[in-house]
Amino acid sequence: MKIISILCQKGGVGKTTAAVNISSLLSDMGYKTMLIDLDPQGNVATYLNQDKNNNNKTSSVDLLEGVVDINPIIMNDKFALITSDQSISKYNQEKIIGGSKLKKIRNIPYFKNFDFVIIDTPPTMSSLVQEALSTSDYYMIPAKPEFLAVEGVAQAMNFAKKTISQIPTNNPIFLGVILNQVDNRRSSFLDFLNELRYLLSDKLFESHISQSTEIADSPFYAKTVSNFPENSKARNEYLSLVKELVSKIEI
Repeated sequence: MKIISILCQKGGVGKTTAAVNISSLLSDMGYKTMLIDLDPQGNVATYLNQDKNNNNKTSSVDLLEGVVDINPIIMNDKFALITSDQSISKYNQEKIIGGSKLKKIRNIPYFKNFDFVIIDTPPTMSSLVQEALSTSDYYMIPAKPEFLAVEGVAQAMNFAKKTISQIPTNNPIFLGVILNQVDNRRSSFLDFLNELRYLLSDKLFESHISQSTEIADSPFYAKTVSNFPENSKARNEYLSLVKELVSKIEI
């Protein structure tokens, strides 16, 4: 089981879109994948047209409260989902120095059946993000190709490093930055890309996700890129990203 957190302190960078589509494609590739939402907005459930208030299914609050009898939403035989809602906000400002609540999922037999656990986090640098990092093997940061995004990436990286330094029992590896909503027609894009490559070196994913109406509209239709035609640019870009991700982890 490999646990990967997706984090960024800024909203609107395609974090949840990345979490959903990466999870869906991993399952398509035959990897048993669990997607856990830690964001109080509960957008993962909304994206996939699932009920985030279903009391008969395990929620991320249940995980934080120590529930071990896991009953997730089953998307298909390789893809399961644990949703979040506003009730998780009560954990957003708690200090985890005394011990992570979420890390206990590593000892729950049910989770050991999965190849990947993907964690979508709130667009803040908060206790819930720290909870995610405390149980993760890896983490990555999505960013829009804009000049000010460089500062946002740096802030997220610094927050992660500070959190990790305070959790001596866990040391997740930074996989890199994913560029989302890329518009190659913008004259500034290549300059921005070269600056990021200089700053991040191999910590910048080579696979980029283009700005796409197809992706932007997909939550409305409860579709992931798995549902897109095989010749779809968006599907192929995400497929390239997922293959690169698997290669980095060397699973």
